[in-house]
Amino acid sequence: MSIIKNMKIKICGQNNPRVIEHCLNLPIEYQGLIFYEKSPRNVNIDTLKLIQQYYSQYSSKFVGVFVNPTLQEIEEKLNLFDFHTIQLHGSENQKFINDVKSTFQKKIFKSLSPEELIENDFSNVDYFLIEGKPEKNDQPGGNNKTWNWSKFSNPKKLPFILSGGLNESNVSEAIDLTGANFVDINSGVEEKKGEKNLSLIDRLVSSLK
Repeated sequence: MSIIKNMKIKICGQNNPRVIEHCLNLPIEYQGLIFYEKSPRNVNIDTLKLIQQYYSQYSSKFVGVFVNPTLQEIEEKLNLFDFHTIQLHGSENQKFINDVKSTFQKKIFKSLSPEELIENDFSNVDYFLIEGKPEKNDQPGGNNKTWNWSKFSNPKKLPFILSGGLNESNVSEAIDLTGANFVDINSGVEEKKGEKNLSLIDRLVSSLK
């Protein structure tokens, strides 16, 4: 593996305060909170209030993940916990991205497929999160599925986060093939869907850092 300096890590789908606290003690830059009721990793209001109560001083490390939300839905969550980054994980258009930026003045991550990254001309996005397109009946997101990293192309040199089916056994190869210096891990550190495993997180972080 070619070591990439300053590798950034985002652990997404966090919904357990004990796991969140563990990750705050590791060199992990971001933790993703999913606000999508159909997701097994959805963060409910009570959990979000707990996160605010115990971890508000770390708000810069948290990303709120939304799928085709309204501005009001984003505002409701920010009123409970003022995370610093908003991730748009649906089919949001440029106007909506602009509205989010002007309304909340936050960093924005936008999910795209590898093909969409080549074609897109979005602005007001800090990082593009790249993962394979969901199949017809899949949830939005990577669905623990890898994609063909060897065909990755980023002709505009846009800042990107590598995502989709990454785990301890394949993340090095994915980084080598894409040149990523920022990875998003979700199901790859779970023992079962929606439940993160502390030792899997530890091993993955130590392999990257």
